[in-house]
Amino acid sequence: MLERAHDQIILPLENFRKEHIGGVKEGRKKFEKQTIKFCQSQERYLNLSTKKQDNVLQEADATLEMAERHFCQASLEYVFLLQEVQERKKFEFVETLLGFMFGWLTFYHQGHEVAKDFKPYMTELQLKIQKTRENFLATRDKTESLMNKMKDMRKSAVESGVNKVYTREGYLFLMEKKAFGTTWTKQYCTYQKDTKEFTMIPYNQLTGKFSNKEVLKLASCVRRMSDTIEKRFCFDITTDNKPNVVYTFQALSEEDRKLWLDAMDGKEPSYPVVGASTKAEETVLDETGFMFVSKCITALEDRGLEEQGLYRVVGVASKVNKLLAMGLDRRKLEKLNLDDRFEWESKTITSALKTYLRTLSEPLMTFRYYNSFISAAKQEVKEARVCDVHNLVYRLPKANFNMLVLLIRHLCSVAKKSDKNLMTVGNLAVCFGPSLLRPEEETVASIMDIKFYNIVVEILIENCERIIAGPPQEIAVVRPTQNAIPPRAQRLNAEDGSASSGNGAPSFLRYPVHTNVSSPHGHLVTRSYYDVPLTVVTKSSIDDRKNGDYDETEHTGHKMPTYLDGRSARVKLTNANLMYHSADKVLTSGNTSSSSESITSDPHSFSSDLPVKQKRGCMSVHHPSGYAQRTNLSINTSPISGRSSPGQPGLWRVRTLYACVAESDGELSFEPNQIITNVKASMEPGWLEGTLNGKTGLVPKNYVEQLP
Repeated sequence: MLERAHDQIILPLENFRKEHIGGVKEGRKKFEKQTIKFCQSQERYLNLSTKKQDNVLQEADATLEMAERHFCQASLEYVFLLQEVQERKKFEFVETLLGFMFGWLTFYHQGHEVAKDFKPYMTELQLKIQKTRENFLATRDKTESLMNKMKDMRKSAVESGVNKVYTREGYLFLMEKKAFGTTWTKQYCTYQKDTKEFTMIPYNQLTGKFSNKEVLKLASCVRRMSDTIEKRFCFDITTDNKPNVVYTFQALSEEDRKLWLDAMDGKEPSYPVVGASTKAEETVLDETGFMFVSKCITALEDRGLEEQGLYRVVGVASKVNKLLAMGLDRRKLEKLNLDDRFEWESKTITSALKTYLRTLSEPLMTFRYYNSFISAAKQEVKEARVCDVHNLVYRLPKANFNMLVLLIRHLCSVAKKSDKNLMTVGNLAVCFGPSLLRPEEETVASIMDIKFYNIVVEILIENCERIIAGPPQEIAVVRPTQNAIPPRAQRLNAEDGSASSGNGAPSFLRYPVHTNVSSPHGHLVTRSYYDVPLTVVTKSSIDDRKNGDYDETEHTGHKMPTYLDGRSARVKLTNANLMYHSADKVLTSGNTSSSSESITSDPHSFSSDLPVKQKRGCMSVHHPSGYAQRTNLSINTSPISGRSSPGQPGLWRVRTLYACVAESDGELSFEPNQIITNVKASMEPGWLEGTLNGKTGLVPKNYVEQLP
């Protein structure tokens, strides 16, 4: 716009000056010239004598008249030009400026229209900038808090055990004997306790040069006596690679040396240290804890759950600590009366409940499934998030699961009265997210994931009825192969007269869309499906039965389904209402509903006898009385005949029979004919726990055989 200003204003005005004002100047010059001529002619005419002849006088008269005519014409033309310029200035100059102003108005109008079109984007961008700034400030504050906490701990990140690959790693100084003395070289050392591999990499930050690493097999580790060496914090190791060579290392501090000795089972120089027995981890999530939580929830629900800021308003610390001390003492818990509102305010009870959950040695959702819950919360599709969280909840240990069900039911009741207590699902998630889910090691990355804690709790509260109703039902997929089936395949065979030969187009089941199917007696059955082609024809039938009180020795979410091995079978799956029975019978279970499915597959789909792993974290398989007589079918749950199954207590070794790929963080992947050590029975039915290549995890029981 400014570039065009010269053409729109300066050039028109310059042309006006040159053409019109310049024309006036020329007219003025002509007028002045004619004026001079006329005046001179007039003076000459008046100076003529009377004695002149008549013809001379007549000629003088004609000359003066001609000069006068030219003078009048020049005068009129000059006056015309002046009047024309004066009048032209009134419109040409103003018109030029008006055109320039219209150009600016057009520019501003276009700018206004563009600004109007971009206003939603600019508003959204402004909100995003504000949100980003707030997130930055919050993250910075929490990062500074973590930094200060780490400073207070006076421990390096290596000492805190962030890296779980090695048992111990860090810098040590190695004593090397030379011809005229000894030198100490800086080494970056790592040690793996399972394989007893000790690795040394010479490295110094001052030079920045890397050298070839040396891998040694540790034989022994002994603390160096102070009076035998001038340096402090020293210890000696011997290796199987060089039995006659003693390596002397200097640690960075006394604490660092102690950690190295503990990792390598180091001994004192004069006498062996009797290894102290490992303390069993205190079980905080016990029956007393359940009774205390149940009592708190009952007291709060009896008060109506309508107090504003419930669980957000914090109670007095001294009262909260007093309530916790009484509630977690079995003898005092029986005498504890929370009905007295003057002594025990609601904010005191809620703060005590949150403190109890937050101070558990392991959060309700466990360290083991922390990454899985965070990954589930990061799913883009909402239904996928819900299904993943639903599945993970039923993988939790029994006590954790029951406590979580008890708590989520209560929070769902609180959220239903959010119009009075102002505690929406989002507010409750903020209060309980960090208490129910936290990492084993607090890092900057875990601080960035705090918002996903809240998303997980929101999913649990919003889908309370759906999650508590029962675990997600999974239908096994039959994929025909020529010689073998994948190790994860689940085999289900059933009889159906209308089954096709398997050569037609495959049918599809959808996952994770949940549908509610009502049984003839009004019970609700929840299913989840997934999109995979099936070479089977399925049909469903509904069968109901009543269950008594919930048995604590049987956990619906953790007894794994038994898959059918044979030409035909039928599985009855039961959704149970999960409740925890405390000593005072606060919680009881209601009636349950069940659904049965018969799945028909091609009997010639399999040509191998690969065993089926027992699924973890799925629904139980229950066989009501008389069921076998009605269907004349049987279930085979034993391992393949001829294979010995490890079952005796203690530790032993097993050999793998088939290949297996881990489906979760806690399982082991292996190939056939590998040896797994330190094998023992697992808490999960159908699974063993062992160590392979330095990693400990779960192993399917029917995939291995015991070694003598």
